[in-house]
Amino acid sequence: MLSLHIAAHLIRRTMGSRRGLIMNVLLPAIILSIMAGLLSGLMGSKPVIVVNNADTGSLGAYLAAALEKEPLFVIQKDANLKDGDLKALVSDGRADAAVYVPADFSSQMLNGTHSKAIVYQMNEQLWNASLSAMLAVESDRLYATAELMRGNEAYAADPSLLTALLEAQAAPTITAIQSEMKLGQVVSNPMMIGLILMFLLLLVSQSIGFVMEDRETRTMARMYTAPLRAFDIAFGNFMGSMLVGTIQLIIVLSLLYYAFGYSLGIPFGSLLLVLECYLLAAVGLTSAIAGLVRNSTQLSQINNLLIIPSCLVSGCFFPLSIMPDFMQKLANFTPQKWAIQAIDRLGGGYSFSEIGLQLLILLLFAAVLITFGSVVLRPNRTS
Repeated sequence: MLSLHIAAHLIRRTMGSRRGLIMNVLLPAIILSIMAGLLSGLMGSKPVIVVNNADTGSLGAYLAAALEKEPLFVIQKDANLKDGDLKALVSDGRADAAVYVPADFSSQMLNGTHSKAIVYQMNEQLWNASLSAMLAVESDRLYATAELMRGNEAYAADPSLLTALLEAQAAPTITAIQSEMKLGQVVSNPMMIGLILMFLLLLVSQSIGFVMEDRETRTMARMYTAPLRAFDIAFGNFMGSMLVGTIQLIIVLSLLYYAFGYSLGIPFGSLLLVLECYLLAAVGLTSAIAGLVRNSTQLSQINNLLIIPSCLVSGCFFPLSIMPDFMQKLANFTPQKWAIQAIDRLGGGYSFSEIGLQLLILLLFAAVLITFGSVVLRPNRTS
């Protein structure tokens, strides 16, 4: 097959020498795996919350116990810390946040005043916004409970009824179990996988540089004088870039799985297969770009105008659900969105037959883009 010669030539130019192998393949893959591994380690750590419950009543104890049950945080209780000590812990970075329950929390509630716990934090983030919302909800619930007890004559005779009511609230008789939807961790926190998807697109885009070089040196024009179709030339560059990208991908995943111990609950082969489908679409995209850009100057603008914006729109760095509706619809035209969705479903327990639609869309991206690239690839276009 004539395309194989073009693919082999592209591989030799990329990694045929020791310097090319290190600079074009090994070094970018190792840097990417280290960045993703460090990011995955940060994602796995829980915020540390220091709690000082100065209240001796049952309402303050209930609020502190509710915090300890929250699985998103690491709770450290210390009754000896004052306001200044709590602020110092947060400002010095020894705690991510601090919660202070005032000494008159229960008495204020029972007397009809809505009291609240004080939260110390450095800046507003998703996790500490969740912490503040959780404390507000629990405070409202305790205020309603205290109001109920104030109108109950039996409470005046037996204050222990408040403790019994709080224990009943802590152990609800009705619970909800989510069984139909199997969701993974990637869609809600796509940063690590999104980083891999973006850098794969950036690494694969280096193949455009060789296409530009062939066009500017008229090598591609000489290819067209041979008995080769435009599709053969585009497909040859496609296969060469695909093999180089596969080697980089295997290095990245091997380091992530076996050096950093990060797996998302997905087997190595399953994640590799999904990312290979995404790589097909990414290389198809670079083949299409190669037919559109005219010179190396335009090539340097591609990352700013296409790759990074498409990663932002597709939800590589933050959940797609927080974006406006029109951007969520626009994300359907990016391969990154379908790769993230497929990986998320695999992490949630789906089988490959259940993510067939996502994989098919990625393959369609590849087929359409390489066909487009072979049509617009013109060797006689000047720089």
